[in-house]
Parts: sequence; C-alpha cells; structure tokens
Amino acid sequence: MKKGAHPQLQWISYVTQSGRLMHVMTTDQNTPVEGNSIPEVVQHNVTAGSSLSSSSSPWLKRIMNKPPDTRAPGCWKKPWICKQGDDPPRRRCCRNHCVDVTSDVNNCGLCGIRCPFTWQCCRGLCINTNRSRFNCGKCGNRCPYGVLCIYGMCGYAQPLPPRPFPFPKPRSCPPSTFPPKPPRSQPKQPPHSPHPPH
Repeated sequence: MKKGAHPQLQWISYVTQSGRLMHVMTTDQNTPVEGNSIPEVVQHNVTAGSSLSSSSSPWLKRIMNKPPDTRAPGCWKKPWICKQGDDPPRRRCCRNHCVDVTSDVNNCGLCGIRCPFTWQCCRGLCINTNRSRFNCGKCGNRCPYGVLCIYGMCGYAQPLPPRPFPFPKPRSCPPSTFPPKPPRSQPKQPPHSPHPPH
C-alpha cells in the first residue's frame, strides 16, 4: 500500500431505537490502516417526507413513510370533540387523542384496554379472530353452521360436511284384505266353434 492511500471503506446502515437512520463508515478489517483509524459517523434524521434508498428494508419504508396521525390532539380539556354525534359514542379521548374504541386494539371498549397479540377489537370486545366462528379472520365474518374457524379461515383442513341422511322412499302398501270382498264374476264368453268360419 502506498503512503497516503486511503483504505477500503464500507458503509453500514442501521435504525436506532429512536427511529433515526444511522450510516457508519468503517474500514476493511484486513487492510492495514495508517494514521487515524477512527471511523467517520454520518447521521441522518429521516422524516416521513424524505425518500429512502432502494436498499432499505420494506419494514423501514413502511414505518418511516406512514401517513401522519389524523386523530385530533388535545381532547383532555374538551372530550366532547370526540363524540361526533354517535350514541353511544364510538370515539373517546384516550391519552389526549380521539380514538375509536370499537376497533382500536390498544383501546378496545375503554381507554387502555389492549387486546392480546393477533386478536382484534370487534365492536369494543377483544376477539381471537383465528378461532371465533362469528368473527373468523376479520370482524363480522361468520362461518356457516357446523363449520369451525381455524387459523382465521372457515372450515380450514376439515372434510366436507356429511350429506344429509337420505330418507327412505315411502313404501306402497298392499291392498287391504279386510273385510274380505267377494270374488268378481267374470262375464261368460260364447263357446268357440271347432272349425273356424270361412
């Protein structure tokens, strides 16, 4: 390596707990470094308006580019702004934000009632939509009678329901023999001649 030549540099990107995207420039471990070997750190504060590079993860793009919160802030001193004419009100003031307590998993039914992981808030109740026959896969999706909800799907990996048992055909009853009827008389036929007429 020539004197004064720069070692190979490598960029490492990661997201901190505060949501900031960090870029760190490091040197290759196998390259001898002359002079100052402290890596240079570049920090970017990525906001919702900025675009992320194509090498970023889909999760990072979704988290950083999500739309701004449209809930009205500042409802502690004026909770009536959350009611919007519903009776009973669907929205409540939770942690200084208007929240729909009929469908919010973090405030289900009342403020602060959080549904367990993978459960959904359906009409203000925490429901396991993976097993509920009345809310299978999503709120309000009802399975047919006799079909179970498994993994959020009605009838998943179940055999087809049995066909209804065929009813026997009605038998024709033999004619009744009581009371006995007299035998029918047959009409008399003229006697046949031994020779056919010509």
